[in-house]
Amino acid sequence: MLSKHLHPSHLGRILLILLISGCQETTDQSKEAAPPFVLKSLELSQKKANGELDWDLKSPMAYYHLSNKTVSARDPEGILYKSNKPSFEISANIATVINDGEIVILEGNVKLQQVTGEKVLITGDRLQWTPKDSIMSIDHNPQAFNKTTRIKSNKAEFHQSTHELIFTGPTQLDRWKKQRHENQNPTIVITGGNSTWNLDNGSFKAAGPIDGKRYVEAIENPQELTATRLEGNSKKGYLDLISPVVLMIPDKQAILEAKTTRWHFNNDMIISNRPFSAKQESSTYRGDAFRVDLDKQIVEITKNCKLSQPDEKLTANKCSLNWDTDEVLATGDVLLKRKANNQTTRSDQLDGRIGSEGTVVFSSPGSTVKSQLTIRENEDKNTSKARQSSPIEF
Repeated sequence: MLSKHLHPSHLGRILLILLISGCQETTDQSKEAAPPFVLKSLELSQKKANGELDWDLKSPMAYYHLSNKTVSARDPEGILYKSNKPSFEISANIATVINDGEIVILEGNVKLQQVTGEKVLITGDRLQWTPKDSIMSIDHNPQAFNKTTRIKSNKAEFHQSTHELIFTGPTQLDRWKKQRHENQNPTIVITGGNSTWNLDNGSFKAAGPIDGKRYVEAIENPQELTATRLEGNSKKGYLDLISPVVLMIPDKQAILEAKTTRWHFNNDMIISNRPFSAKQESSTYRGDAFRVDLDKQIVEITKNCKLSQPDEKLTANKCSLNWDTDEVLATGDVLLKRKANNQTTRSDQLDGRIGSEGTVVFSSPGSTVKSQLTIRENEDKNTSKARQSSPIEF
């Protein structure tokens, strides 16, 4: 067994010492035709220039080819270190060490398992590792997983020194509601461009355009979301959707257009403190801030609510729309203006319900309401102006 701290360039010399001291002998043939030496076990390790542990790799069976200075190892397992502590565990079906350790290729069921933190698992079918540069490149089916999320793309690079995972090409993020289940479809699917995920601090960025779909049980068409790009943090549980942002809810014929918006994906809340507009059939909503509870299907306009619909306009401090029950609530300095009879209604609160064509019918049970309207009577022959009624309070 070989168990030493070494630089990869010394691998060939140490293996030869190992072979001379007890491995399988070869026949007297030319270098090219000689069969590989069989190593009953193999252990390789390397330190950084400052003396800290860098990585180690071991195998229960390996073959050394003198002709091209390569080692083929079966069922390799290893450890990547950071600050002298294990950070990732490595495993695969086969490892090929080329040119005395300049390149290491792992093939078949490749796994990099984060030991601490979010315990992210990186998988692929083939990984090429350049120890000198501390870069691992996966170009066959790269995927990364944590408890609730899967990310996949055409190619992925893991930078050992920074613990950054860089995805190249179209990137897809799949998310399950509470815990990832491979035999169940994800609740949310987001696609984008090149992406970067720092596995230490959780920082995540994805180039656009961003296209997201949220699947809801018993609803045929998914809710859709688009944005220019993504920024977020997997540890803190949010994604920032960069302006312009569009959220579409097909079953309610509703569309929301907003500026940069934060999605707290752990509790399915979408929040923005910037102006926005939303449209549901013939009704239009505007405000300076909003909050969407995707799970409960509730939209709250939390600042400066404005509603426009045929022959009617409403303003209030806040509004709440429940797309599950079709209930609407306007609170705080509510002002409702109707074109009919030039009617104006003021209240501290108005209740409503979404009816046909998305219009809201308001009422005010239990609230103090002041209404004023103008009633036009039939003009008298000798009267040039219509009489107005006095303000009515009730």
